[in-house]
Amino acid sequence: MRFIIPILTFLFLLGCGKKYPIPPEYDYGLPPEESYVLVDEWPGDMGYELNAVADVLVGEDGFIYALTGGDVKKLFENGQLNRVVIDGLSSPSAIHQDRKRNIYIADGETIRIFNRDGDSIYAFRDTSLVVTSGIAAEGEKIFVSDSERDLVLSYDTLGNLIDTVASYGAGILNVDEPLDLYILEGKIFVVSSEQNWVEAISIDTPRVNLLHLGGETHEGDTLPGYFIDPVDVVVDDSACVYVADGGNQRIQKFDSQGNFIVETELSESPVSVAVSGDGRSLYVGFADRIEKYKRPEMPGGGE
Repeated sequence: MRFIIPILTFLFLLGCGKKYPIPPEYDYGLPPEESYVLVDEWPGDMGYELNAVADVLVGEDGFIYALTGGDVKKLFENGQLNRVVIDGLSSPSAIHQDRKRNIYIADGETIRIFNRDGDSIYAFRDTSLVVTSGIAAEGEKIFVSDSERDLVLSYDTLGNLIDTVASYGAGILNVDEPLDLYILEGKIFVVSSEQNWVEAISIDTPRVNLLHLGGETHEGDTLPGYFIDPVDVVVDDSACVYVADGGNQRIQKFDSQGNFIVETELSESPVSVAVSGDGRSLYVGFADRIEKYKRPEMPGGGE
């Protein structure tokens, strides 16, 4: 009898261990962040259309800007149309708003600058540009990417070329089919689509790599933290980085050090992604619509 009781106790504990496994322990004592949840789709029945969406932006003024094939629509957070703020564009590809609320648009070979009301301030054309694909501004500098010539260039506000930020090549500071650009805290984020990575480069010279997202080769992958044909990048106020991973039909989120946090699966390949400053809302652009996603609230009302 004295041998039976220990054996039964062992079998009971073993059975309990299989039926009720101990929950895994997560780093930092917190569970991993959940994927963003789709909450709305625009334009829906809001009385306007979105055709040939090229870029989506959460502006410095808090409005959402939709750059389409011929105009810029200014939207409220609920997707209602505020107004068409700019029209008459020919082949726009990217939009940016600086802290003064001025709006910059890469439109074919032309860079156009407007004030917050949509009035033209200045435009310049560089004949060395072929297919402009991204634009961002910082202070007195305007950065433009050209996906055809595999260049990222910087200009002053009058359109004078300052220098070449990145050029064609396979190295860490080179680009191959550069698309969108984003600037934050002395870094210019560059989507290098054919290299299947996103690079953060110092704005000031001598330029160095400050953050690398993607694999160590150009092959790309479906694994978290890797990309296939990335198309857009944006950063929130906490320095979390969001990448529109076109080939994998998802948005990937990284922390400020480049560590993968979470991915949000999409129904098709996106053309753009924008994020609210607090990181709670994602706005994903597709050719004919914008989908709004929200970060789930954690139990107890926190996040």
